[in-house]
Amino acid sequence: MTELILVDFDDTLVETAPAFRRAREALFSRLEEEGFPTEESHRVHHEEVEPEFLTLFGMGPFRLQHSFRETYVRLCAAHGRPQNAEVAEACGDLGKDFMGHPEVMEGAMGALERLAGTYPTAIFSQASHQEYQLGRIRDAGVTEILAEERIRVTHRKTRETFLEAVRHFTSSEPRHTVMVGNSFRSDINPALEAGAQAILVEPYEMWHYDNVPPVSTDFLRFPTFPEAVAHLLENGA
Repeated sequence: MTELILVDFDDTLVETAPAFRRAREALFSRLEEEGFPTEESHRVHHEEVEPEFLTLFGMGPFRLQHSFRETYVRLCAAHGRPQNAEVAEACGDLGKDFMGHPEVMEGAMGALERLAGTYPTAIFSQASHQEYQLGRIRDAGVTEILAEERIRVTHRKTRETFLEAVRHFTSSEPRHTVMVGNSFRSDINPALEAGAQAILVEPYEMWHYDNVPPVSTDFLRFPTFPEAVAHLLENGA
């Protein structure tokens, strides 16, 4: 029997990845104008800078101003070029204020309302700045469906923080919980590692950080959140 369904927020209910992609494309374009090969800029940003700055600043958009500037700084160092303070500032600025109002995916809020009308449902999201993320969740209209006490924002989704969320919302064992989300790293794997069930909402745009294999194939997958909800309502978890 399903006692709890946890639903991811970013790129499950609202489009987030496209805003990050557009910001990164603007950075790589600016770096190309400065004479740095795009392939090298990708490598330095994705493989060197981002892993470090995720640890320093956590998930969410606030690290990008710092990581964008640092990408330029490291490229200059690699090429033996002096840094230009104005260019460094311009690169950092491309990582500021790019998110805008949350763009809700088609049918997502209606599906969430139908799901919450049948199963105990909660939002399980991750971000380094809790109040900022809660504001985005409110702006998307989630709190018109779920009370704020049904929302949990953690710094990073792991097996341990997943289990904390389960214990926060229910006294049942993890096997009675279903996690619905778009990320293998952050949604599917932590749930499976904790002994819970998982449903993948297939990512329309894979973030390089999320591009990890699932720990098992014991999960369902659907193209969209409304389709995942339709399955749950028709067939159960």
